[in-house]
Amino acid sequence: MRGTMPVHSMEIARSELLKEEVATTRLDCGLEVCVQRKRGYARKYGVFATRYGSLDTKFRRADTGEVVDVPDGLAHFLEHKLFEEESGSIDDVFAELGAYSNAFTDYTMTGYLFSCVDNFWPCLDTLLDFVMRPHFTEENVEKEKGIIEQEIKRNEDSPGWQATYRMLKAMYKRFPVRVEVAGTVDSIRSIDADILYRCYNTFYHPSNMTLFVVGDVAPDEVAERTSEALGNRDYGPAPAVECLYPQEPREVGARRVERRMPVSEPLVCFGFKDNDVGYEGTRLLRKTVCMEMLLYTLIGRSSELYNELYEAGLLDHTFDWNFDCDKDYSFAVFEGKSSSPDALVDRVCRGISDSLAGGIDRELFERARRSFIGSALRAFNSLEFIAYNFLDYHFRTMRLLDRVGVAENISLGEVIDLGKRLFDPEMLAVSVVNPL
Repeated sequence: MRGTMPVHSMEIARSELLKEEVATTRLDCGLEVCVQRKRGYARKYGVFATRYGSLDTKFRRADTGEVVDVPDGLAHFLEHKLFEEESGSIDDVFAELGAYSNAFTDYTMTGYLFSCVDNFWPCLDTLLDFVMRPHFTEENVEKEKGIIEQEIKRNEDSPGWQATYRMLKAMYKRFPVRVEVAGTVDSIRSIDADILYRCYNTFYHPSNMTLFVVGDVAPDEVAERTSEALGNRDYGPAPAVECLYPQEPREVGARRVERRMPVSEPLVCFGFKDNDVGYEGTRLLRKTVCMEMLLYTLIGRSSELYNELYEAGLLDHTFDWNFDCDKDYSFAVFEGKSSSPDALVDRVCRGISDSLAGGIDRELFERARRSFIGSALRAFNSLEFIAYNFLDYHFRTMRLLDRVGVAENISLGEVIDLGKRLFDPEMLAVSVVNPL
């Protein structure tokens, strides 16, 4: 019978507003373990992730002083390879346990996830084992190149994907958000087993990783089981790594790019480059929530501007917006189908500019705030939402639990000031995919 005492002391982060808490501990091997217990929920999620994403293609190891350049798409390639074993795909192992599994790579992290109702502990053991037990050979690496090449070519044939990434390539001249997460066919061809092991040994040390579990499981039990699974392995000293990013010019690379593809109606993706970067922790969270609330107010589904554009036939249900903000980059983006993409871009930009210049009606803002907070509160009923977002926030030095509390305390003046700084017409980049 397993003990019930925690392996290490637990630090508890609480939100009285949400009535939620997250217990965190750090194991002797360096791994951080975070557990958000959700009593009464049948389903459970486990996410094992590393602070290593598609942006990290150049880095310096402090122990050797060596600067390492790796091909674009390597973090994503590594994710693919870890999910494959000599005996087959890890998906099959999880399926036999009645579990769903997934893996994902974004700009700053790589994550491996499972969800299950039963067999949680065998699933957790499987997750910990395959991520910490790489097996790369020249033969299986060459085989994987063909699989990833097909994925890259599918993206090249996707009008929506092309609209988005061509906009980012136009917006950024040098910073690697302009590079697709999977890389290019040419870049992945130069990947070999040696460079995969070098990056794995640099970024997959437990001290650079976090295990997050959400569901009706005891935090101390998760910590104990994880310590047992990983404690008898020799990981060596934690490597000190500095990721090196190119200096990004202030201006956008191109104001407008266009491509023709087999689509029935034009697709447009346009965004504003934000040079006000360097934020971390609470300041980064506050900026993120501020901008989301501003966009929610000005161009959300219930806003006057959105409905005007909908009635005019300039946008439809595919229209969406997003604000992506990290310490080293930041941008706001809008995208969707439109019969008149240039008119849509002009009307959205003028609508936002006029609202910021003339002042946003306070009642309109408060109504949007209530709607925003209601949506954020409902999201915490979804284990899937928590599983996919907790570490995204955590690795960017923010607390997902604080999101609603920050939204309650943001002022209208703060939101307007941020909007005036971000929505600079000189920082606009537009990408259009037109029919053939």
